[in-house]
Amino acid sequence: MKHAIYHYLTVLKLRKSFLDANYFNKRFYFNTEIAHLPIIKLQFSTNFSKAILFIENININKDIGSVRISFALNHFIVDRAYLSNDENYHIFEIYDSNIDQQLKFNGLCELKRQTSQVDDYTLIIDKSISIPLYGTLLVGQTGSGKTYALYSLILQMLIKNVQYNIYFADPKNSSLAILGERISAESTATNIEDIIKLLQNFNEMMEVRKAEIKDKLNTKLEATYANFRYEPFIFIFDEFASFQTVLQTMEKKKRDEVMKLLSQVFLQGRQLGFFLWIVMQKSDATLLPTNLRENMPVKFVLGNAEKQTYTTAFGTGVDVPEKNFALGQGVFTCPITANTPKICHFSYLDFDILEAVTPLRS
Repeated sequence: MKHAIYHYLTVLKLRKSFLDANYFNKRFYFNTEIAHLPIIKLQFSTNFSKAILFIENININKDIGSVRISFALNHFIVDRAYLSNDENYHIFEIYDSNIDQQLKFNGLCELKRQTSQVDDYTLIIDKSISIPLYGTLLVGQTGSGKTYALYSLILQMLIKNVQYNIYFADPKNSSLAILGERISAESTATNIEDIIKLLQNFNEMMEVRKAEIKDKLNTKLEATYANFRYEPFIFIFDEFASFQTVLQTMEKKKRDEVMKLLSQVFLQGRQLGFFLWIVMQKSDATLLPTNLRENMPVKFVLGNAEKQTYTTAFGTGVDVPEKNFALGQGVFTCPITANTPKICHFSYLDFDILEAVTPLRS
């Protein structure tokens, strides 16, 4: 009964929203002008935590974005929006914002059990989101939970059945450098020259992989490293803005060399299993070249960021869900999973991370 009442009230509110936004076709019925509203269908999941909203794509010279759909949905939030294959309906995937999506782990064993539910080349973000490996941009101001979000992803890499080769570049020599040295000291760098050498080494390993995988790719069109069970290589670049600031003081030849190394990873790495993750507080063009940012398929913005931060990360004209984000919570985009910004909530790790890492790598 509760479900039936909520269904009725939601549809009623949506119909009122259509009227307020003049989103309807005018029709005459017995010489009386009436508003012909689009058909609405609402299908809830078994536990009512999610639903799919279908709104008829009526022949009208007006964007459905003018309708305040979110207002009519109360505590439900639009997750994804797209047209049906036959283009007869606008489809909105919605979920109950009152349900906590954050995963909480009291130890590494719990994290390992959760991680085992996805394949070796996929990382878990929260209860409903898992994404494959891609080049990634992680943006967030101090206190947004950015660093711990990164830790949760790194720990997952370390407990996979496939070995992850992780490189750490931390020009501020902060907590990521400490973690990196504990995991792999030879793959961790803090000063600018050592970071550039590490990046060169990363590219050299990618060239080796390219030669190894060439013949195998000829046997299977559009295959990637994962199809052949190759180990992934991840280059995590923390505080990229600090590195970029110092780099700009160097001679042009050096700057061009570094930009070439970064670009090669973005352009060739997806198929070969080499990924660059850039972590920073803002992703302005002065701090992160536009061509690099546009070649990163996955982008996270954590915390309550400024409008300009969302614009530089996701582009202009992109709607970002309005919400007071908690620690470790934010929005992201990812091919297929989230073509428009989608809310996510990174894991809460209630254990000593350095202690957990020690037995995993030497």
